[in-house]
Amino acid sequence: MKQRGPRRRRTHGTGIGLAAALSVTALLGATSCSSGEQSGSPSASPSATKSAPAPTPGTTDADAARTLLEGTFVNMKSLGGGSGGLRPQFGDTHPAAPDNVLSVTFAFACTGGGEVALTFTVADEDVPSAKGTQVCDGSVFQQSIELPEPGSVGFTGVVTGTENGGYAYAYYPEKEQLP
Repeated sequence: MKQRGPRRRRTHGTGIGLAAALSVTALLGATSCSSGEQSGSPSASPSATKSAPAPTPGTTDADAARTLLEGTFVNMKSLGGGSGGLRPQFGDTHPAAPDNVLSVTFAFACTGGGEVALTFTVADEDVPSAKGTQVCDGSVFQQSIELPEPGSVGFTGVVTGTENGGYAYAYYPEKEQLP
Protein backbone atom coordinates (compact mmCIF):
# COMPACT_ATOMS: atom_id res chain seq x y z
CA MET A 1 0.00 0.00 0.00
CA LYS A 2 1.36 3.42 -0.91
CA GLN A 3 2.21 5.77 1.90
CA ARG A 4 0.24 8.97 1.43
CA GLY A 5 1.65 11.05 4.24
CA PRO A 6 0.05 11.79 7.58
CA ARG A 7 -3.55 10.76 8.07
CA ARG A 8 -6.18 13.43 8.31
CA ARG A 9 -7.22 14.56 11.72
CA ARG A 10 -10.90 14.11 12.29
CA THR A 11 -11.33 16.67 15.00
CA HIS A 12 -13.23 19.86 14.53
CA GLY A 13 -15.35 22.27 16.48
CA THR A 14 -18.49 20.58 17.70
CA GLY A 15 -20.85 23.43 16.90
CA ILE A 16 -19.58 24.13 13.39
CA GLY A 17 -19.13 20.44 12.55
CA LEU A 18 -22.57 19.62 13.88
CA ALA A 19 -24.15 22.49 11.95
CA ALA A 20 -22.47 21.38 8.72
CA ALA A 21 -23.44 17.74 9.27
CA LEU A 22 -27.04 18.69 10.06
CA SER A 23 -27.37 20.88 6.97
CA VAL A 24 -26.04 18.10 4.70
CA THR A 25 -28.23 15.58 6.50
CA ALA A 26 -31.31 17.76 6.09
CA LEU A 27 -30.63 18.27 2.41
CA LEU A 28 -29.97 14.59 1.75
CA GLY A 29 -32.82 13.53 4.01
CA ALA A 30 -35.24 15.68 2.06
CA THR A 31 -34.31 13.89 -1.15
CA SER A 32 -33.94 10.37 0.20
CA CYS A 33 -37.02 9.74 2.35
CA SER A 34 -39.74 7.51 1.05
CA SER A 35 -42.36 5.44 2.83
CA GLY A 36 -40.79 3.13 5.35
CA GLU A 37 -37.52 5.09 5.55
CA GLN A 38 -36.43 7.09 8.54
CA SER A 39 -35.19 10.60 8.14
CA GLY A 40 -32.01 11.64 9.84
CA SER A 41 -28.35 11.14 9.14
CA PRO A 42 -27.43 9.31 5.93
CA SER A 43 -26.95 5.63 6.50
CA ALA A 44 -24.73 3.05 4.92
CA SER A 45 -27.77 1.39 3.41
CA PRO A 46 -28.88 2.31 -0.09
CA SER A 47 -32.10 4.13 -0.78
CA ALA A 48 -34.13 4.74 -3.89
CA THR A 49 -36.49 7.64 -4.38
CA LYS A 50 -38.79 8.72 -7.12
CA SER A 51 -37.33 11.84 -8.48
CA ALA A 52 -37.69 14.94 -10.53
CA PRO A 53 -39.88 15.76 -13.47
CA ALA A 54 -39.89 13.45 -16.46
CA PRO A 55 -37.25 14.17 -19.09
CA THR A 56 -38.19 15.99 -22.27
CA PRO A 57 -39.28 13.64 -25.07
CA GLY A 58 -36.60 13.13 -27.71
CA THR A 59 -33.61 13.15 -25.33
CA THR A 60 -31.27 10.19 -25.26
CA ASP A 61 -31.56 7.59 -22.53
CA ALA A 62 -28.37 8.84 -20.86
CA ASP A 63 -29.69 12.43 -20.97
CA ALA A 64 -32.92 11.24 -19.37
CA ALA A 65 -31.01 9.59 -16.52
CA ARG A 66 -28.83 12.72 -16.07
CA THR A 67 -31.99 14.87 -15.92
CA LEU A 68 -33.30 12.64 -13.11
CA LEU A 69 -30.13 13.17 -11.05
CA GLU A 70 -29.96 16.90 -11.66
CA GLY A 71 -33.60 17.27 -10.63
CA THR A 72 -32.96 15.38 -7.39
CA PHE A 73 -29.68 17.03 -6.34
CA VAL A 74 -30.54 20.66 -6.94
CA ASN A 75 -27.95 23.18 -5.70
CA MET A 76 -25.43 20.48 -4.78
CA LYS A 77 -22.01 20.49 -6.41
CA SER A 78 -20.86 17.09 -7.61
CA LEU A 79 -17.27 15.88 -7.25
CA GLY A 80 -17.61 14.10 -10.58
CA GLY A 81 -19.93 11.90 -12.55
CA GLY A 82 -20.90 10.67 -15.95
CA SER A 83 -23.50 8.93 -18.07
CA GLY A 84 -23.90 6.54 -20.96
CA GLY A 85 -25.91 3.76 -22.51
CA LEU A 86 -26.47 0.57 -20.53
CA ARG A 87 -24.17 -2.32 -21.47
CA PRO A 88 -23.44 -5.66 -19.75
CA GLN A 89 -20.80 -4.20 -17.43
CA PHE A 90 -19.68 -0.60 -16.88
CA GLY A 91 -18.18 1.58 -14.20
CA ASP A 92 -15.81 4.37 -13.37
CA THR A 93 -13.23 5.37 -10.79
CA HIS A 94 -13.03 8.93 -9.52
CA PRO A 95 -9.28 9.48 -8.98
CA ALA A 96 -9.53 11.14 -5.56
CA ALA A 97 -11.92 13.11 -3.43
CA PRO A 98 -10.55 16.30 -1.89
CA ASP A 99 -8.62 15.69 1.34
CA ASN A 100 -11.30 17.36 3.45
CA VAL A 101 -14.10 15.04 2.21
CA LEU A 102 -14.69 12.22 4.71
CA SER A 103 -17.61 10.55 2.92
CA VAL A 104 -19.54 10.86 -0.31
CA THR A 105 -23.02 10.08 -1.51
CA PHE A 106 -22.98 8.07 -4.72
CA ALA A 107 -26.14 8.75 -6.72
CA PHE A 108 -27.23 6.61 -9.68
CA ALA A 109 -30.23 6.63 -11.99
CA CYS A 110 -31.04 4.46 -14.99
CA THR A 111 -33.84 4.07 -17.51
CA GLY A 112 -35.11 1.27 -19.72
CA GLY A 113 -36.63 -1.24 -17.30
CA GLY A 114 -33.52 -3.38 -16.65
CA GLU A 115 -31.76 -3.88 -13.35
CA VAL A 116 -28.20 -2.94 -12.34
CA ALA A 117 -26.18 -4.57 -9.53
CA LEU A 118 -23.74 -2.00 -8.09
CA THR A 119 -20.49 -2.59 -6.20
CA PHE A 120 -18.04 0.00 -4.87
CA THR A 121 -14.33 0.48 -4.16
CA VAL A 122 -12.39 2.96 -2.05
CA ALA A 123 -8.62 3.28 -2.61
CA ASP A 124 -8.87 0.23 -4.90
CA GLU A 125 -10.35 -1.95 -2.11
CA ASP A 126 -13.84 -3.49 -2.32
CA VAL A 127 -16.43 -2.05 0.06
CA PRO A 128 -18.65 -5.08 0.77
CA SER A 129 -21.06 -3.11 2.97
CA ALA A 130 -21.76 -0.68 0.12
CA LYS A 131 -23.55 -2.50 -2.64
CA GLY A 132 -27.04 -2.52 -4.00
CA THR A 133 -29.35 -3.19 -6.89
CA GLN A 134 -31.22 -0.53 -8.85
CA VAL A 135 -34.26 -1.12 -11.03
CA CYS A 136 -34.06 1.15 -14.09
CA ASP A 137 -37.44 2.75 -13.53
CA GLY A 138 -36.58 6.42 -13.17
CA SER A 139 -35.84 6.34 -9.44
CA VAL A 140 -32.56 7.48 -7.91
CA PHE A 141 -30.29 5.11 -5.97
CA GLN A 142 -28.15 6.66 -3.21
CA GLN A 143 -25.30 5.05 -1.29
CA SER A 144 -23.22 6.64 1.46
CA ILE A 145 -19.53 5.71 1.18
CA GLU A 146 -16.99 6.45 3.93
CA LEU A 147 -13.52 7.60 2.81
CA PRO A 148 -11.16 6.57 5.64
CA GLU A 149 -8.16 8.08 3.84
CA PRO A 150 -7.59 10.10 0.68
CA GLY A 151 -7.84 7.95 -2.44
CA SER A 152 -9.98 6.89 -5.31
CA VAL A 153 -13.65 5.94 -5.12
CA GLY A 154 -15.28 3.88 -7.84
CA PHE A 155 -18.20 1.72 -8.85
CA THR A 156 -19.03 -1.16 -11.16
CA GLY A 157 -22.48 -1.85 -12.56
CA VAL A 158 -23.58 -5.20 -13.97
CA VAL A 159 -26.82 -5.18 -15.96
CA THR A 160 -29.34 -7.97 -15.59
CA GLY A 161 -32.29 -8.00 -17.91
CA THR A 162 -32.64 -5.56 -20.76
CA GLU A 163 -29.78 -3.28 -21.77
CA ASN A 164 -32.15 -0.81 -23.42
CA GLY A 165 -31.74 2.45 -21.57
CA GLY A 166 -29.17 4.78 -20.14
CA TYR A 167 -27.55 5.62 -16.83
CA ALA A 168 -26.07 8.59 -15.02
CA TYR A 169 -24.11 8.80 -11.77
CA ALA A 170 -22.45 11.41 -9.60
CA TYR A 171 -20.47 11.64 -6.37
CA TYR A 172 -21.54 14.35 -3.91
CA PRO A 173 -19.60 15.39 -0.79
CA GLU A 174 -21.45 14.23 2.28
CA LYS A 175 -19.24 14.84 5.32
CA GLU A 176 -16.40 17.31 5.20
CA GLN A 177 -13.65 18.08 7.69
CA LEU A 178 -13.63 21.73 8.62
CA PRO A 179 -10.32 23.62 8.53
